[in-house]
Amino acid sequence: MRWMIMAAGFAISASSVVAEPLLPFQQGREGSILGTPAQIEADRRALAVYNSREVQKAIDALVATYEKDPVAQYPDARKTLRRAAEAMAMAQSFGVVAADPDRSQALWGTTGPHAWGDVVIPVEGVMVDNPDNIYRSIPIDGAASYVIEGRVIHAAPVQQTFVLHNEKSGADPNQKVKSQEDENGSVALEDLDVARDGTFTITVDNSPVNGRTNHLQSDPDVHDAYILVRDTIPDWSGQNPVQLNVKRVAGPPVKPLRSQAEMAAKAAALTGSVSRYFMTWAKQRFYSGAANTFAHQFDRATGWGFIKCGWYRLEADEALVVTLDRRNAAYLGFQLSDAWGQGQTSDYMANLGSLSGDQARANADGTYTYVISTSDPGIHNWLDTAGLRVGTYCARWQALPQGVKSAGAVKSMTVVKRAELDAALPPETVRVTAEQRAMQIAQRRKDYARRLQY
Repeated sequence: MRWMIMAAGFAISASSVVAEPLLPFQQGREGSILGTPAQIEADRRALAVYNSREVQKAIDALVATYEKDPVAQYPDARKTLRRAAEAMAMAQSFGVVAADPDRSQALWGTTGPHAWGDVVIPVEGVMVDNPDNIYRSIPIDGAASYVIEGRVIHAAPVQQTFVLHNEKSGADPNQKVKSQEDENGSVALEDLDVARDGTFTITVDNSPVNGRTNHLQSDPDVHDAYILVRDTIPDWSGQNPVQLNVKRVAGPPVKPLRSQAEMAAKAAALTGSVSRYFMTWAKQRFYSGAANTFAHQFDRATGWGFIKCGWYRLEADEALVVTLDRRNAAYLGFQLSDAWGQGQTSDYMANLGSLSGDQARANADGTYTYVISTSDPGIHNWLDTAGLRVGTYCARWQALPQGVKSAGAVKSMTVVKRAELDAALPPETVRVTAEQRAMQIAQRRKDYARRLQY
């Protein structure tokens, strides 16, 4: 598929850029919760940036960097290498368009391929991004004041968080790699004052919180901060992202829009610096540990959950069997990504590259047992590697009861031969026929389409 995009008053011919063909479930509806006019215009402009000569050269440079990286020597890592570089570049192209605190909106990025009519968006990915999350970013000038207006359309997400960050990972080429970005304040939907009609407001400025549950305090000396909004939706069939609108109500004089050339140069630079940051992160958090284990864990700084990450290495006749305890968390999710940390591509989203706690089937004792393998084992809780023998994974626990910790969250992890898989599974394991698997995948695609069309 090739496209011609009109954006910001100029035409961009993408004759040299071929988009990954989209499936019907990836078609969005203009006017849906996510398909706002501001979102579609931002996506148009991001495509123009992505298709620029500067960003395309940055992709080629990143491909060359990845090819020299030790990760490229792992089995099958080269199969997705260019796609991973393109996903990083698309994420940075959208990021520079969205990072306008003078015209702040809540814009959806870091997501799988989708389309709004003629606006066809390839995968936007950074590192093991969660397909159960709707990631929206609100740019903030700490010297300005904002009002975020929200409206809950039931069923609500199981968790929604607004986390203020004063820096973006990798934006500074000399930035120290951390487990996670510093959280400079947060509010959660469950703690907000929400009116009976589902509406709420959050104020953002540099005044102290002073006990206000609907307020975030910004730093007046930080002019390129942002609020990362996560709507966590484990039930794709019924839960909705919250409607959001942002108003800048006071602040310094508004600056002119950045030019196409400025945004392209910035996106190209970020494609290099952010990718270097996260490949270092991946080596520290994944590849520094043994394969087929959870090599690293970190707790969310403001207490809204924890995450465990690792990498798998499996032959065609092997499977990794993982049993997790939910720890009574409102949200449990387990996802796979490729060797470069990209996990929202079409093959993962259209098939079983992830399972939320709502999509998986629990054992009799309430734990969850998953099978990771390159081909279908006939188990409901199969995590499909898309045929790749090496990749990465993350499990997330969010919205835990007060005082519940991560100890005991992983009950077991073991690699077994496929011929011995049955003996490694609980007797109540839900098995599926080929027809049932096709129905499971068809339902997954239908449910995913809902977030684009509702």
